[in-house]
Amino acid sequence: MEGSRPILTVVNAGGHLTQALCMMKVIDEFHLVTSINIEADLGAKSVTVLKSTQFNAWIHFKNIFKAYAIIKKVKPAAIFSTGGPICIPFAVIAKITGIRFIYLDTLSRVIEPSNTAKFLYKYKLADEMFCQWENISKDYPRIKYYGKTFNICNHRDVSL
Repeated sequence: MEGSRPILTVVNAGGHLTQALCMMKVIDEFHLVTSINIEADLGAKSVTVLKSTQFNAWIHFKNIFKAYAIIKKVKPAAIFSTGGPICIPFAVIAKITGIRFIYLDTLSRVIEPSNTAKFLYKYKLADEMFCQWENISKDYPRIKYYGKTFNICNHRDVSL
């Protein structure tokens, strides 16, 4: 789409990244922020590496300023994340600047939301929140059931 603004995808490496990339297959242009340097071509227009914020409030604080700079440079239509605490500074800046923040909790959270999802939920930092297990949406009314983003066993294709 000519003239459309990109999506900024912010995820920790590993399963969060894998699930986000499944979703990005249907996006024309996206920029990626993650926690490790990735050599592979993931289809992102740009890849920015930030220090992981796991259990470190100081890095979260520093990443708020980095998040602001990245958002200002990319000018995204929305910010999307499948998790990991790296997304929290971006959610804060999105809330302040009025940019939509969309969160899809990781497939691995079957019984209850991840700690990141609980934090975003508690402080209402996400404009929309989705889960991949229906029972979670029953206990958290602002989290909508989305369905699975990918099928590990390849039993069927899941259209997005």
